[in-house]
Amino acid sequence: MSSTLCISFHFVQPFPLFHGRGDAGEPEWPPSPMRAFQALLNAACLRTRGKPLPPEVRSALQVIEVLRPSIVAPRATLCSVGHRAYVPHNQADLVMAAWERGNNDASIASHRIEKDFRAHRIEIIGDSLPTLHYLYAIDASNADPGALLSAIRPSVRSIHCLGWGIDQVVADARLVESPSKQLEGERWSPTPRGGRRLRVHRNGSLDALASRHESFLTRLDQGDWTPVPPFSATDQLRYRRDTDPLPRPHAAFKLIDADDDTYRHPHRKLVHIAGMMRHLAIDAMKRSPPLHIKDPDPWIERYVAGHRDAAKTSVNLPHAQLSYIPLPSIGHYHTDPAIRRVMIVAPIGDDAILEHICQYLDGLRLKPERESDLRGSVFLHRTYNDNVASFYTQSDSDHQGYNRWASVTPVILPGYDDRRPEKTRKLIAKALAQSDLDQPCEFDWSTFSYFPKMLPVCKPDNQGRQRGYIRPSYLLNQTAVHLTLRFNANAKIPGPITIGSGRHCGFGLMAGVD
Repeated sequence: MSSTLCISFHFVQPFPLFHGRGDAGEPEWPPSPMRAFQALLNAACLRTRGKPLPPEVRSALQVIEVLRPSIVAPRATLCSVGHRAYVPHNQADLVMAAWERGNNDASIASHRIEKDFRAHRIEIIGDSLPTLHYLYAIDASNADPGALLSAIRPSVRSIHCLGWGIDQVVADARLVESPSKQLEGERWSPTPRGGRRLRVHRNGSLDALASRHESFLTRLDQGDWTPVPPFSATDQLRYRRDTDPLPRPHAAFKLIDADDDTYRHPHRKLVHIAGMMRHLAIDAMKRSPPLHIKDPDPWIERYVAGHRDAAKTSVNLPHAQLSYIPLPSIGHYHTDPAIRRVMIVAPIGDDAILEHICQYLDGLRLKPERESDLRGSVFLHRTYNDNVASFYTQSDSDHQGYNRWASVTPVILPGYDDRRPEKTRKLIAKALAQSDLDQPCEFDWSTFSYFPKMLPVCKPDNQGRQRGYIRPSYLLNQTAVHLTLRFNANAKIPGPITIGSGRHCGFGLMAGVD
């Protein structure tokens, strides 16, 4: 029978709060595995009273440091009101150096900086204490479960706080066989996308923490000052709740001209950029298809090119395809909405296929159908953690998504509404269902976008001149609207989200409204 080491922290305050913060001072929830590991190591060292760790305790910590735990946590909400404190900054060590030189007038008061803090309020259910669990699958190691528990349990029971010193806890460890059935709370698991970034221990974290502590104790020796080196033996890992929707795999590219400057393309002509990306992907996959694809030609027609006729001829293959989404620039009222980035979005689960395609697209030059479609040579440059792209996906901190989204480009509905609101509502509901949005939401529609400088919903005039976004011919006779979606307050929906009949070529692109 498989066993899992469960380290539990019971918050004992009458109104439990958690003040711990992650990178860049952002409020952190759930507490990172690295935070729990540091608390465990601190308690183990306190029990030795300055002596080296017992061999069995050190071996147990070395087993734990290479494991990636899952977390079962109570629900917590960020307090709307925090407090401001004035704390010493990193130059406070200069005061001690001045005292060492005999300058007794040096004051720590001149080396303080203001910081704002907001805690998480932990939800209490019933009469039981809110409890946080870390689950380590020790079957992945060669350690004996019973011996590991015996070695680590006294140190776990010595932990008295997690986060700040005022975040008091009572901790314990045990072995469990079916944690999903025994433990109550939200389950957080490592995930390749979405979720929140948390610090996680890795091989070498134990020795690095011990070495940094020793450097701190000997930083001032006979008047010589040695700065304490930063701690870097930690990894960043995304954790996502099991109830949170999984975002679609996506990759963003910047448009770069021949001078290595950012190229800007008129956003009303976004469909041109989408078409060029699509043709580049088709050509690249004809030359180098993924190795696991047994019959590349129908796969390219169906999946890369998006031809539904090819999907019908494929046996037992539901239609799934890539989306090529030009990204208008947003983020400020005066932002120029030109296209400077383009994103490729794949169906859920196709991370490896998307990465394979992106490796062959990075650095390629866009090939316009007509010379007038581009001004000069334009190249693709893969970008990560892009600020503008994050408005269409999610931020790179603790932000998991948005519960309110609005369309940047018009949503092209699957039909014509005959100018009847009740039919418009039905077509919008159909478009949402086709876009695989399984979270219930409320919606409003309008002729104009929530975002400034985006073009309204317009069709060609009587002379065939385009007044809004240029549409492909097969989308000209369908109704288009701008949408605003409102999900439940507790539902954080990650992007990218595209809705409607033109969702694979840049129409119906939604951005989060914070």
